[in-house]
Amino acid sequence: MSKIKGFCCNYTLSVEVDALKEEGLVPEDLEIERLPCTGRLEVPEILDAFTKGAEAVFVVGCQVDKCHNLSGSYRASKRVKYAKKILEELDMNPDLVEMFFAGRGETEPVVEAARTMASRA
Repeated sequence: MSKIKGFCCNYTLSVEVDALKEEGLVPEDLEIERLPCTGRLEVPEILDAFTKGAEAVFVVGCQVDKCHNLSGSYRASKRVKYAKKILEELDMNPDLVEMFFAGRGETEPVVEAARTMASRA
């Protein structure tokens, strides 16, 4: 079983992660950190998840054109792309980090992101 770390905008995921685990919708070892905005997430935080044992990391932000903080999801996606480049330089699979987008209060995109990343780990 792989440890998956997710960072989610507080405006996207509307259901508690434990409830999703109880329903068997996401991996048991999924850890999600809610952020006021994914635009605040920095590259070192993404990479640090790997040093703390994550085998795959994902970020779920608002849809770019509907970001509550205007450009937060855009900034987050740029940082995820940069983290991918760093993983490549470290001879790691860049697909082990990914950016996803969800509408306000949508749970399904977060569930899909967790499943996608679990399959890559």
